[in-house]
Formats: sequence, structure tokens, C-alpha cells
Amino acid sequence: MPYASHSLPPSLALRAILAAAALAASITVAAAASCTASIDDMNFGAVDTLAGLSSEGSAQVAISCDGVTESATVVTVCGNLGAGSGGANGSIRRLVSGGNSLDYQLFGDSGRGASWGSFDDTTLGQPKTIQLSASSGTASGEVTLYGSVSAGQVGAATGSYLSTFTGAGAAFYYAEGSTLDCAAPATGTLTQASFSVTASVDANCLIEVEDIDFGLHGIIDSDVTASGSINVTCTPGTNYHVTMGGGLGGVADPEQRLMQSGSDTIIYGLYSDAAFTMPWGMDGGTQVTGTGAGSEQALPVYGRVAPQAAAPGQYSDTVVVTITYN
Repeated sequence: MPYASHSLPPSLALRAILAAAALAASITVAAAASCTASIDDMNFGAVDTLAGLSSEGSAQVAISCDGVTESATVVTVCGNLGAGSGGANGSIRRLVSGGNSLDYQLFGDSGRGASWGSFDDTTLGQPKTIQLSASSGTASGEVTLYGSVSAGQVGAATGSYLSTFTGAGAAFYYAEGSTLDCAAPATGTLTQASFSVTASVDANCLIEVEDIDFGLHGIIDSDVTASGSINVTCTPGTNYHVTMGGGLGGVADPEQRLMQSGSDTIIYGLYSDAAFTMPWGMDGGTQVTGTGAGSEQALPVYGRVAPQAAAPGQYSDTVVVTITYN
């Protein structure tokens, strides 16, 4: 049987080789966006837990992408923030200092109404959707992360508080275009960041005083007594001492204070015990000491007017109460 050989003309064979090479090249150079994320540390500073107010903080989140497809106009990023090393109690994150904790939360809006959470734990909130405008193969932008330490934490002990975010605790998924759904399970390409959140609780005390009214009397021929209270609220573990001045008469002896009515006076004393054996004054032997518990502590004050001659009149004195703490 005769054998027939059919070969391509040289020009046709060369064109086929070149076409195959061109096809291979178009597959290997396809563009793919690559993004990085960074988050500034957030520091609430010194938190006044006795003021009844929240403490606010913020940090910048920066995202940068290159290698974006030339035709892409948007890169969508889903920011996921977990509980942090301090953990959480339900929807509230915690800063920790040893065995003590301080409640706080992170938000994606300045009004602090939209909690910033993650796919892994939506009780903390939803992931933050961030859309970056793309141009000439790059995309970048910044958003603000807002924080708030909850008010009313009078039981928080003094100390430095911390929570750190690393790895999956600060995960950002991204994809070109605007179809990436940040409410859905994690998709897209992953990049991670790390940052810390810190705060401190310093020793602090608040003090309130009640007036002492001895009432209306005629001849003072027996002891006249009355009582009041000094109410102290200090951060837990804070040592304090409370002193009382000598009144407007400027006396040094806490049992010889003077109420005045014009030029007339009545001698009286203030004490820390109902038996009137512990005068309350300015020096170390007559001051009252205590340790804060994070709640109000009532320190009773007992007043006594001993028998004495007194002209008719309305008598009064003003005593300065001072609390010193550390």
C-alpha cells in the first residue's frame, strides 16, 4: 500500500507554534489582587470608673492592595475582629489585668451603635464591610475603629488592662468587585493584622457629707448629741484616710470646735464613735482610715455639745472634710 505523507507548509507550522505560545502566555500572567491590613493600637488612657461616664477611644485601620485587575474599580474587604485575648462576656469584650476585668466594646461607626464583630462570633457584632476604590492596579483606604469602655464599673480594681488581637482575631477577607458578602461565611482571600487595646484604672475616691443639726434647745444643762455621715466611694483596694478641720474657729482640739452666733460661741466636738471617745480631727491619731470596695461606705460622725452657758441665737460652724488616698 503506498504511504502518503502530508506535511504542513513551513509557514503554517510556524503559525501554529506561535499561536500555542501566545495562548500559554495569556494564562500565566492573569492579575490577582494582594492586600495588607494594619490597625493602630487603641489606648483608652486612665478610665474614671467612679464618674458614671463611658470612656471613648479610636484607632485607624489602613488597607492597601496592589496587583488589582486593571478593569476592576472596587475591592471589597470584610474586616473580622474577634474577642481578643481578654475574652468576652456575651456581646461585651473584656480588658484584663491579672484576675480583674474591664468591659468595653468596638464599633464601626462614630455613634458607637454598630458593633464590629466577626464571622466566628456574631454576638460581638457583624464584620465591617469596607469598599476601596481601585485605579491603575492599586486600591487603598482607611477607616476608623471606635471603642467605648462601659460606664458604671465602680468595682474595677486599679491596674493596667490589656487585650491583644492577632491571627484570626483580626482577619480581613477581600475580593475584587462589590459582590463579596460580609454577612456570609468567610470567603475571598485572607490577610491578617495585629493590634492591642489598653486602659488603666487609677486610684480614685468620691466623698459626700451630711450636715449635723443639734436642733433647738433652751438651757444646755446636759449633753446634746446629733449624728451625720460621711459617704466615701473608692476604687477597690484603694487605701484612704479622712480628716476634719478645726472649723471656722480654727481650733486644733477636735473636741473644742466652736459654733458661732455673732460674737457668741458654743463649744462642741465631733467623734467617729457613738461613745464619744474617739475625737475626729486632722492628725494621724484622730483621722479615720479605710480601704475602698468599689461601693459607697458610710462613715458615721457623732457630735456632742457638753453642758454650758449659751446666749440665745442661731449657732453654726463649717468644717472642711478631706479625703486622701493612694
